[in-house]
Amino acid sequence: MKLHYILCISALFFWTPKANSQSWWPQNSHTLSDLNEIFYATNSTGWSFGDSLDGIGGFASGYLTKSTNQGALWFQQDMGSPIYQILGSYFVNDQKGFGVGRNQLSGNGVIITTIDGGTTWSAGPAQPERLVDVYFADANTGWTVGRNDFVLRTSDGGTNWTDISASTGDHLNGVFFTTTTNGYVVGKAGIIISSVDAGTNWTNLSSGTNEDLNAVSFVNDSTGWVVGKAGVILFTNDWGINWNTQTSGTAEDLTDVTFVNDTTGWAVGTAGTVLKTTDAGVNWIPETSGTQEDIMSISMRNETLGWFCGNAGVIYVYGISPPNALDELSATVSMNLYPNPATDKIKVELSTAENWEVQLYDLTGNCVYREQIVNSKTTLISRKKWDAGIYLVRVIAESGISIQEKIIFN
Repeated sequence: MKLHYILCISALFFWTPKANSQSWWPQNSHTLSDLNEIFYATNSTGWSFGDSLDGIGGFASGYLTKSTNQGALWFQQDMGSPIYQILGSYFVNDQKGFGVGRNQLSGNGVIITTIDGGTTWSAGPAQPERLVDVYFADANTGWTVGRNDFVLRTSDGGTNWTDISASTGDHLNGVFFTTTTNGYVVGKAGIIISSVDAGTNWTNLSSGTNEDLNAVSFVNDSTGWVVGKAGVILFTNDWGINWNTQTSGTAEDLTDVTFVNDTTGWAVGTAGTVLKTTDAGVNWIPETSGTQEDIMSISMRNETLGWFCGNAGVIYVYGISPPNALDELSATVSMNLYPNPATDKIKVELSTAENWEVQLYDLTGNCVYREQIVNSKTTLISRKKWDAGIYLVRVIAESGISIQEKIIFN
């Protein structure tokens, strides 16, 4: 798993104009954490989950960021515990969603749930295996898969999960159900299994490859694609009875795949790989992603709008032009900090009164202070056991506006 974390306090990306054509545009995620997963529940609202590093390259904490304006600005959310490494997510709407992964201290699998758009998260019982992917066919019926054949199913919207583990003998990486009964799971060493009874019984399918398979996407019960290591792309249109190899044109590992209709889809992978097809995979055409970082996840809403995320805080949006830049959104609200430099207290004052959150970060990206403000313009932050130096004060307003400024403590 890719790991690195530091708060990004540089200015926003600047974009080079591209005349009237669909392109991938960089967004400011406000982090250099490696982002494992991105999911957009609507055309405006999405989340991305990632990992942060400690000083010697190990896992330090989980990271969660959300946007409500197509990624024009991203603001950090609290997933409930910093020890959760979230590897897969699914949102049934813009309020209710699930993240799956593992508890990095215990090694157990974890499922976290929100019913308020990510403002608060609750964790279910510890699971015996790490979880990697999750998919819902409707608001009530979902599945999650992970290491050592582990599969869980819920039929009550995630309140309870039942073990329906398969017998593949290996790790499972991706799950996709076309209905509440018909679905597919892929995994290590070419594993593909299918079910027509919601996972009560599983059928082993012959993929024709021994490469690890990472993700799966179907457009109807019988027609779908699978991607994996070394540029593998497989296609079926007969319920997985036969899998045909499609030419990807790359040897990079492919980490995710998505189709928005029966002809148009994308696959992403390591070293900034983005491939697109408009003919059901007969031809896969490389797109200029704008990054060389490994891309881990893609979420497309339609043929003209989508996002991918990856290492080092990479988030890109697909469109003719990027969403409104942060400076345009925040032009109506300003922030003052004083005194600056400060000794023991700082006053944070906004130009308008509203509900907002103030956060204080040190230069390693550690959030040392956080406070919720209700219908007020000001708050006072009293210095605790913080070393002298430069800090970043960040305000996230309920309206979605985010502002940040440096403060010096003597």
